[in-house]
Amino acid sequence: MFRSDARELMPGNRDVQRLRQQTVTLAELLRDHTDGWQPPHLGGKAIAQTHCHQHAIMGYDADQALLRAAGIDLEVLDAGCCGLAGNFGFEAGHYDVSRACGERVLLPAVRDAPTNTLVLADGFSCRTQIEQGGTGRTPVHLAEILAAGLRVLARTGSPCGRPAPRRRAPPTTPGSPRSRPASPAWGLVSVS
Repeated sequence: MFRSDARELMPGNRDVQRLRQQTVTLAELLRDHTDGWQPPHLGGKAIAQTHCHQHAIMGYDADQALLRAAGIDLEVLDAGCCGLAGNFGFEAGHYDVSRACGERVLLPAVRDAPTNTLVLADGFSCRTQIEQGGTGRTPVHLAEILAAGLRVLARTGSPCGRPAPRRRAPPTTPGSPRSRPASPAWGLVSVS
């Protein structure tokens, strides 16, 4: 609202202009307004449903950059609106349209994604549509995945979930636990 509608409703209002400049997404805040902040290394694959407001007004570039900096192999779905659109999908007579929108791209993509692929959706409506759309998946917000990665980093000292090495480790044999790649940090987040 502050980045688009308010300016149009109150052109020339300096307070509105100030609020417009100070209204940022979480990813924009971390990338552009937090000097030196780096995301924890998360690794893994993710599919993302862009929130309609970000798609139309705010943009998703900062989110993509932040997720890629965290080592996420990201696929941004070209799904358009999830179909729920706030309370639209809950209103009488709208359920079929809401569900058809979701079934166009979003819901099949979530169903087809491997279980170890993270499902990201920052919009509450988008998450609700995914959860109630017969996908069997629980999507997460960007803040949740970053928080999970930071908890792993704080607990272990290592972004990959293993304790940070204090000295050079002896050689390992193939298949030993130390030679296996670490699970992505987001494995701590329930995605089933």
